[in-house]
Amino acid sequence: MRRLSWSLLLIFGLLACTDDKPAGEAGTETTSAPTAAETNTSGEGIAMKGSFQPPVAAEPSALVNTLTTDFWVWEYYVVDDKATRLANKGRWFKLSADGTYETGRWEDKTGHGSWRLLNQDGKKILQFDNIDDRQDEQWEIQGINQENDTMTWAGIKDSKTEGAILKAISLLTRPTRQQFGVAE
Repeated sequence: MRRLSWSLLLIFGLLACTDDKPAGEAGTETTSAPTAAETNTSGEGIAMKGSFQPPVAAEPSALVNTLTTDFWVWEYYVVDDKATRLANKGRWFKLSADGTYETGRWEDKTGHGSWRLLNQDGKKILQFDNIDDRQDEQWEIQGINQENDTMTWAGIKDSKTEGAILKAISLLTRPTRQQFGVAE
């Protein structure tokens, strides 16, 4: 009798886990259509989920002029993890004065969104709000050389960039692996 009870319990449990769809509808799913924010693509066909704040035109300044000239490419990305260092080499940003930007790695575009330059306690904070929420970032601009073609950015405490430091250089075009001596 005990064995029969366990068998019935197992059968009822399995029946509870099956689809309740009428015959002939197996495999069809009814889900709501994705919203526009969930179906954006990067322009190179990479699907991205997320959203970004509406862009706000940057206040004119020498630093904004520098940031919105050419591409800013991560030449060196300093963190303890070697794989993370290598994965971030060749990342680039193309900022526009209207508060929008595009980003990618090597020749590929991987996202876009809005950016802001904030002044917090005397620090210049560069904030990126990407359509791909995994790429939202905040950096402190710690230094710029006299030629305005090299910068040092440091990750912000209590953000996902914390502990990272990078050297960004200005290039006229998206970077290539060949330029940086990186194999495919």
